[in-house]
Amino acid sequence: MRSTLLSLSLLSLLGLSAGQLRHQHQHLHRHRANRAPIAKREKITVTDSKYSTTTEVPEVVVYVDQNNNPIRTTIETVVYVPVSVETYEASTSTTPTTEISPLSTKAAPVVQSESSSYQAASPTTQQALSSQHVSADSYPTSSKSASSSAASPSSSSGALHGVAYSPYKGNGECKTADEVDADFALIAKDYGVIRLYGVDCDQVATAYAAAKKYGNKLFLGIFDINSIEDGVSTMAAGVQNDWDIVDTVSVGNELVNDGGATVYQCISALSQTRSLLRSAGYEGPVVIVDTFVAILAHPELCDESDYCAVNVHPFFDPNTGPDGAGSFVTSTVSNIRSKLSDSSKRIVVTETGWPWQGESNGEAVPGMDQQSTALSTIKKAYASNASNLILFTAFNDMWKKAEAATFMAEQYWGMGGQYSPCDE
Repeated sequence: MRSTLLSLSLLSLLGLSAGQLRHQHQHLHRHRANRAPIAKREKITVTDSKYSTTTEVPEVVVYVDQNNNPIRTTIETVVYVPVSVETYEASTSTTPTTEISPLSTKAAPVVQSESSSYQAASPTTQQALSSQHVSADSYPTSSKSASSSAASPSSSSGALHGVAYSPYKGNGECKTADEVDADFALIAKDYGVIRLYGVDCDQVATAYAAAKKYGNKLFLGIFDINSIEDGVSTMAAGVQNDWDIVDTVSVGNELVNDGGATVYQCISALSQTRSLLRSAGYEGPVVIVDTFVAILAHPELCDESDYCAVNVHPFFDPNTGPDGAGSFVTSTVSNIRSKLSDSSKRIVVTETGWPWQGESNGEAVPGMDQQSTALSTIKKAYASNASNLILFTAFNDMWKKAEAATFMAEQYWGMGGQYSPCDE
């Protein structure tokens, strides 16, 4: 897949694959880590020889610090100016300036555009997606765990894909045990592993009861890395120390990409969580989950995890249509694999999907037919390796807020447009 690196002003920018916008999986009453916002620019002007006329398009922009660490991903209007055009009327007022981030020093934007033509990458591209399209099972699924006692998921769930699940009603309130049970009754037979993100709303206990009843495994999460001890304690109580039902435990979700924590903080939290879980009797995998943008920039997040856990959303690449979703995922995974210290390490896509409603993002068009096509290509890529794929998400998340930055689609990623019974 061809990936074009664009230089802005005199800044040296990191060549990353198209950044994906974040899904805020925390409850409505939770707050993101406090940090100074990076003001959204009206336009960014870039000189690009592949354009013959001045062209304005919305693009995914990844803000990085001077060490090329991703800070924030958003959508900006990019003005592409042909090399032959020396000036552009709007550029004098819209040329990007450097913003200050408390995470580091200077935050610089990286604009990344991916072509669906899969031509050879530009020589200046440092981290373009691999042009080689491979099936999701082209590499071994076993890995050398960071902990010698870390176990692989049960083979009983290996023939089915996983799915992400939210314990919140459309009004933001917590689902009751009966409502969680009703949800599982609808989805349990189609998915081996159900992924949760935190321990609030008594979600571990209610999901555990439902998973035991319907025969699922649970992918649990410590969302707040500032409360790891409480999180592990709540988790242990929620599963009644029946750790056999737990497939994986994640530490954070997209924290490096969102600027919620540093790489060091995430790895430190991983180590603490793993130690506490081992003491509590859990011997399975413990992983850091982040976006492919963050993982490509910091493969050590995967190197330190018991396997590589990465969120990959092709919808946020404006040059990928529904029929290219599967190729986007496998190409991304292939590129990540090339960055790992152990190239045979297991890689699990912990989020991927397609919205059925919202606004278009270039060739990425939401819709029921489009979602069906995208999911079909993704599932086909993982047909013989289903346990390495978790789809996003089981039901529409009506508790979230529709925003232009996520193409008004944030609420509508439910499989087949499905609503939780408590939201119908």
